[in-house]
Amino acid sequence: MDSIQYDQFGTSDIESNHSRRKIIPQRGMQSRVVHLLYGVLVLLLLILLLITGLKFSQLNQAIVDVHLYLESLNKTVISACATSSSSDPATINHNYHDEFQLPVIGTCNEEWWSFQDSCYLASKRKLNWKSAEEKCIELGAHLLVLNSEDELDYISQMIDAGKRYWVGLVERAQEGHWTWVDGTDYKSTPHFWDKGQPDDWQVGVIGEDCGQLHDGPHRQRKLWNDADCSLMYNYICEAKGK
Repeated sequence: MDSIQYDQFGTSDIESNHSRRKIIPQRGMQSRVVHLLYGVLVLLLLILLLITGLKFSQLNQAIVDVHLYLESLNKTVISACATSSSSDPATINHNYHDEFQLPVIGTCNEEWWSFQDSCYLASKRKLNWKSAEEKCIELGAHLLVLNSEDELDYISQMIDAGKRYWVGLVERAQEGHWTWVDGTDYKSTPHFWDKGQPDDWQVGVIGEDCGQLHDGPHRQRKLWNDADCSLMYNYICEAKGK
């Protein structure tokens, strides 16, 4: 009887050990599978990051290429405009408009003002007195010569109130001897000097030998002032009407 119980006990121990040996390998395999899955996931993430980086690099290069293309296109357009501007009448006319104020035509050439038997053109560009006179001569005119109070009032209404303008009044021979550029006798015309002018204010050795229009006390009429001929101001050209 005791022998049988011993055999049964031995058999039970053997089966228990066998079961434990089965469990241990299964747990080890599960661990390896988990690590493998982690490894695959990490690999996939690395591949995804690599693909994203490549795509971003390609996109960035595409943006740079588009930018360079637009710059090139812009330079081409500017070059084409510059080439055509030298021979395009519309462009030349546009440049002309930029330099001069363009009010009333009347009996004068296009873009000139008309008053009585004279035509006028006021510049937007500033020049010294000598260059201003040369520019007027190029246009078949001369710097403004004022012959009457009505003419001065008309000019005062047409030009910008806040600007100063060269006129054709200049001291050429001696101090105090003023002349008009068209040969009109200075003494035969009315004088519209501002109060205290001409004063020939000295700046070093440079006097004030050229006439300009500037704002009067009430700003309704421009008055005369003597100024340094090398200064840059707007100017008014005058020509005979048709």
